[in-house]
Amino acid sequence: MLPVDQRKDWIKSRRRKRKNARGTRLRRQLFRLFLLVSIVSVCFAGFAYLPWSVSDSDHEIIVKGNHFTATEQIRKVLMDALYTPVFELDPKAQEKRVEALETINNAFVRRYAFPRPHVVVEVLEEQPWASLGYDPAQPIHSVIAESGRMIPIKKFPRVTVPELKIYASSNLKMTALDVKQWATWVSYIEKQTKDQVEFVDMRKPFDVNVQTNQLVLKLGIPDTALTQRLGRLTTILPTLRQYNDSLEYVDLALDNNIPLKISKAKLEASKAAEKEAAKGGAKQNGKEKIAKASVQEGNSEKPPEVEPQVSSTSTPL
Repeated sequence: MLPVDQRKDWIKSRRRKRKNARGTRLRRQLFRLFLLVSIVSVCFAGFAYLPWSVSDSDHEIIVKGNHFTATEQIRKVLMDALYTPVFELDPKAQEKRVEALETINNAFVRRYAFPRPHVVVEVLEEQPWASLGYDPAQPIHSVIAESGRMIPIKKFPRVTVPELKIYASSNLKMTALDVKQWATWVSYIEKQTKDQVEFVDMRKPFDVNVQTNQLVLKLGIPDTALTQRLGRLTTILPTLRQYNDSLEYVDLALDNNIPLKISKAKLEASKAAEKEAAKGGAKQNGKEKIAKASVQEGNSEKPPEVEPQVSSTSTPL
């Protein structure tokens, strides 16, 4: 057992060690608290004073994927994103604003704070299918996309204008299924006739017409039986070639037969033209015979007085 003096010294040393340990822990805790307060202060100052919002639309709103939609048109619908902290922006709401444009099918909006606050917009545009007009005598005013949306040309002048034309009333509405069905019918007609479809006239819903480069087809009501009616085109193509110049239209509206509208005036004019062509061919053959006879007589020993006789006898031919 330790003497009393040594024991007192040992107790005092233990107390000093505990005191020093408490002081070290206290200083460490104070340092941690100071560090935490500093970080919070810096963060608060950063959010309060640093430019976390988009202020320059030309450089801080980046648009990608657009071809016939002007970049300024997309930036214009995102103007409410200016001077708003990027962490407060709602990307879904901004995407709906961009998709409200007629040429935009899908939009993806991403926001970034570093290295500088900016917004990136990636768009997927609509695919044009056909041109839309009110009348063949008037210019095309819109483009029908594959999704059925109507894209006005005045608003989007850079949009691709397809060769296929659709003429319909101003209240025409189409869905993606409608476009797919009509695209199938148009392709079927082109394969059957080996001819390109110029336009589809839908101004009368119960009397739809299709104009190719050489034929006019009356489809009637475009119902589920139209595909079957179009399948009969190949069986009448030889007949159509006989009346190619006088044929006005082919009526495919009926299920039992296929009436042909023949223009009497055009038919008579075509027959007259054929007669003229045959007559001209006969005269040409007569002239060739005269020329051949003249060559033969010129080579013979007969006198040259015989040549006018040959010419006079061949004139009625």
